[in-house]
Amino acid sequence: MRKIYSSRNRNYKLSMLLILLIIVAVCFILAVKTERIITEYSSEYVALAELPSQLSFTYYEEDEWENRLKEVLHEKHLNGKLTYGKLKLILEQLSVQEYITCQETFSWKTVPRAAWNDVYEQILDLLDTESQVKTVNLVFLADQDEETGSFLTQKGCYQAAEGVNYFHYYDMYQVYVKDECIIGVNSEYQSKLTLKNVFVHKTQNEKAEILYENQKISLDIEGLTEEINDTICDMEWNENKVTAIYKKEEKISGKVLSFDDKQIEISGYGALKYKGKLRIYKTYGTVEELDESKLVIGNLQADFVVAKKQVCGIILQEPATIENIRVLLLNNENTPYHKSPVLTADADATVTVGDKQEQITQGQLIKPEKLLDKQEKYVKIALADEHGRIYFADDEGNHTSLGYRGVLEVRKYPEGYGVVNELPLEQYLYGVVPSEMPASYERDALCTQAVCARSYACIQLMRGDYAALGAHVDDSTNYQVYNKQAEEPNTNLAVDDTVGEVVKYQGEIAETYFFSTSCGYSGDMRVWNTEPGEKYGYLQSCSLLSDQSEPDISDEDKFAEFIKNQDIKAYDSDSPYFRWSAKLSAGEQTEAVNGAIAARVQANAQNVQIVRADGTPGTEADLSGFGALKDISVKERKAGGAIGNLLFTYEKGTVSLLTEYNVRFVLGAAVEELTDREGNPVNMELLPSAYCVVTPAENGFVLYGGGYGHGIGMSQNGANGMAKSGMKYMDILMKFYHDITIENIYNEEK
Repeated sequence: MRKIYSSRNRNYKLSMLLILLIIVAVCFILAVKTERIITEYSSEYVALAELPSQLSFTYYEEDEWENRLKEVLHEKHLNGKLTYGKLKLILEQLSVQEYITCQETFSWKTVPRAAWNDVYEQILDLLDTESQVKTVNLVFLADQDEETGSFLTQKGCYQAAEGVNYFHYYDMYQVYVKDECIIGVNSEYQSKLTLKNVFVHKTQNEKAEILYENQKISLDIEGLTEEINDTICDMEWNENKVTAIYKKEEKISGKVLSFDDKQIEISGYGALKYKGKLRIYKTYGTVEELDESKLVIGNLQADFVVAKKQVCGIILQEPATIENIRVLLLNNENTPYHKSPVLTADADATVTVGDKQEQITQGQLIKPEKLLDKQEKYVKIALADEHGRIYFADDEGNHTSLGYRGVLEVRKYPEGYGVVNELPLEQYLYGVVPSEMPASYERDALCTQAVCARSYACIQLMRGDYAALGAHVDDSTNYQVYNKQAEEPNTNLAVDDTVGEVVKYQGEIAETYFFSTSCGYSGDMRVWNTEPGEKYGYLQSCSLLSDQSEPDISDEDKFAEFIKNQDIKAYDSDSPYFRWSAKLSAGEQTEAVNGAIAARVQANAQNVQIVRADGTPGTEADLSGFGALKDISVKERKAGGAIGNLLFTYEKGTVSLLTEYNVRFVLGAAVEELTDREGNPVNMELLPSAYCVVTPAENGFVLYGGGYGHGIGMSQNGANGMAKSGMKYMDILMKFYHDITIENIYNEEK
């Protein structure tokens, strides 16, 4: 018999189907909700995504923990919340379950953040044996930087792990930090936090414009109406807003004489300490924060904001004026510290020690060792007569140095006594030009040297390499040789005739490299294995032949023909180093070559390539297993002909030298006999230049070379030859330095 369904039954089935669809939809929604990534902080739970970074101080890196937790917790994605059941699995994974005190509750129940923090602190006590994880209280001054991914806080910039990227403008949190990265959040911070020593440019309309960590930030300061302009303040936060600004009122003015990472010496005030980063702000032109490289020693008048006898910040209201240079006078071993210097003067002088001054007469001995004690560590000697000079002397008063213009300062250090000569820049050049170029050279050649020396000095004035010792430069070839030859009327006249003139390239003072003698060509920065780039575009290779020709030196044979030619006429071909030759014995000199290579690896490893016989790179300079030296060959030349890659082939490996100095140093160690163009023997440890060819000979090699020095920029002998031919100093400079201008630093507008 056929069964007949009623409409009631059909309605019932439709209702059941509808209920089933609703259940499926709800499950789907719950599933989607479960998969939703948690992006906001909560005290009610901890996101699973936070855990890989928080555990990264243990056995695995963050990405490894992410994969491991997915496996252990049976999670496709770490988008959910930490439950007590999952916490138990994590503790087992860490093998610390027996040592952790944890509340026993339902496994499905969510772990509140406070409970997780309690467990996490126990994990840190057990496993963070090197104290990698720190707890830090932070107020966030800006949203995440899109370029760097970092957050700016009152304690500087921090990266944040992906799983804890909760932070917004003005949030206050106590966080866990590892290696300057926020790896977890403990809680919202409820107490006061202070941003110390921040530069407030101005306050207006309940907004404060500040500079902090090289960023300009506008802060809400509702309810704070005091007008503040261009000074250092402490700012206080509470409950996610600025609640107070404390202006630092005490200021002193002076020039920076020296500074290191703990204290700064200020003219008229002595040394004052500071903590943390030395904060420097300029208010002229554009208001901005500067780094320590802009803190010009001796020539920069500044305001120092002080609190509790410590420098809180430095405010510059005008740029540095180029007036004086401070020169560290090295001892006889060319190191900074003198054991017990003795000084004297050929005119009356004033000796200042602390607050005390003493007048001394001409010829009287000055012994800083007897004048300084634990409290006083600084002696200053100033001449009464500008024509007088100060000298190093022996105990009998005999002069052991040339005389120094200006002021001499002697400071006591644990290593000995540092002696600094402060004098006007132009007077400094009186001592540099004759020390770097013979006074007998042509006037226009001396003028080129004066302009180059001034340009170089101005760059060093802005760098402060010797800031900790109160100087810009020293008196050696490390910078420019100073006061090693007596002043001469010709060299002083060259300084006076070019007063203030410097070389500029694209508006900036150029580093005017110079050297003694060319081989007929100059080179560029590539001889130091450095690409010239835009910064050094003015340093280009050029022919220095007096007939303006450009011989072809494009391959090894053509360069060999050029460098062996004794009859080529160049602007500096009168120099005995224009052409030279050297002999070396490969077999007998292997040990010397190996020692020289080891020294260069120690000093300049990135430009020494060591390869074993099996083709693998050598990791150390010990070549004892390489066997005998079999060959020396040139694999690359740079513009102008300098060797760019010199290959030493051994029985069981090779070594490549990639800069002109490395080439000169190592070949110089192997040379048995070196002669100039006239055949006269020359005694020097460093090969004259890297502009040479290596020719195999019986029992060794013969080097044929030309020039003396690195070959970049101006050839001093070439400049003299040009001057002899009638060229003026500005034209000579423009021959050596391309696309430059000659400008006067004293005529520039501030």
